[in-house]
Amino acid sequence: MKKTDEIINIIVDEINKGIYEVGDKLPSQRALSQRFNVNRSTIVDVMNKLKSFGVITTIEKKGIFVSDSLNVMVHNHVKWKNRIQPHLEKQNQYYIKRINELEFDEKIVRLGTGELSPDLVPINKFKEIMEDDSLHPFTSNYEEPLGNIHLRKAIQKHVLKRGIKCEINEICVTSGALQGLKLIAEGFLLPSSKLYIESPSYMHSVKTWKNYSSTIIPIDINQIERKLMIEERYQSNSLLYLNPILHNPTGHTYSKEVMERLIKECNELGLPIIEDDIYSEIWFDNEPPLPMKSYDLNNNIIYLGSLSKTVSPGLRIGWVIANHNVVKNLAELKMQTDYGASSIAQYVASKWLQYHHDEHINQLIKKLKYKSKKMIQSLDTYFSDIAIWNEPQGSFYIWLKFKEKINMNKLFETCIENNILIHPGEIYDEKQKYALRLSYAYVDELEIDKTIKLLRKIVQQIQK
Repeated sequence: MKKTDEIINIIVDEINKGIYEVGDKLPSQRALSQRFNVNRSTIVDVMNKLKSFGVITTIEKKGIFVSDSLNVMVHNHVKWKNRIQPHLEKQNQYYIKRINELEFDEKIVRLGTGELSPDLVPINKFKEIMEDDSLHPFTSNYEEPLGNIHLRKAIQKHVLKRGIKCEINEICVTSGALQGLKLIAEGFLLPSSKLYIESPSYMHSVKTWKNYSSTIIPIDINQIERKLMIEERYQSNSLLYLNPILHNPTGHTYSKEVMERLIKECNELGLPIIEDDIYSEIWFDNEPPLPMKSYDLNNNIIYLGSLSKTVSPGLRIGWVIANHNVVKNLAELKMQTDYGASSIAQYVASKWLQYHHDEHINQLIKKLKYKSKKMIQSLDTYFSDIAIWNEPQGSFYIWLKFKEKINMNKLFETCIENNILIHPGEIYDEKQKYALRLSYAYVDELEIDKTIKLLRKIVQQIQK
């Protein structure tokens, strides 16, 4: 058992290290007595002494807090929490914060995670690539600003299969597609910019573009053309962000006719399109639709691709394809940020695209299609009376909407209590309060049915 003075020293040390900051509430006496394995009277003695030293203060009916008064024991008075920029859309960010905290808890079944499960990641192939030195020599030095030349050549051949013709100097390698989005935001958004974003959209869960003073205009995915027609003029540096094939989170895919009309209209308005195309390869039946970039004759589309969703989330390799002046600017910004994507990752990605990618995609599609059918079967069994959802054509996701209102915050927390982690629709659109993004990509196929069944029981429980 720790003595009073030892506990006092530990608490003061934690305050000085910033674990507890000025104004923070301390744990309850019960929690502290359990932590230090002492009785409550010892903790009461500790609190009384800390209060007499001016280290803590009591607020009636609220608890015990770190005092903001100066004293010799505490030499750290930096209030970091006051300096951190507050989040927009607080409920959205609350969900994201909790999801980030819990995703690595081994007890949790991740029912919304947009990530391949470990058994779908080709680790053994990566080992083979690293052991094979028969091709271009491996280097761990910095790569040139646009990225490893061998990788860019491999990307050029890869996207040609998807109908995209580009030059080597029109490709910029990034540390995943998200870095590409960050670079575009930094390089092209001004306070006068308008940013048109589909809603619901993955972009609502990313704070990247909200840090700029641009006006963000959500557009319903079924009303994009109508909204653009209403707008008579665009400010300079405005952008339209689209995820046209296997949209995240809804799974929606544009027809060729809609793609071509949007391209024509945006060309006439001088409005560049950002096309996020990181899921289209995971198309379950027949050949996937061609991306918008394949119909782009004026180089008006900034195209984003990545290996994070199709190969490995840890590889962190993506690319931007656009006008050579655009990618040159993005490459310069990238070098100021992190001096380029990992040379090791670029080496692996280069060989991967040349020799392993197509076979892997074929196998991945079969496995994900099987898991998607299992999840749909379970939803048919347990949710058909209370919800509707899309039938996935590919990718990872099922967009489920409840037929009646539901307390989503309570559902979210009760699921956590039952070791299930869900993704509320509000993450992707603050109006989607009664929707869920379900994913079959990460959850073990043997867990799917019993987890969906348990989810239904939780819904019934909170609606009583």
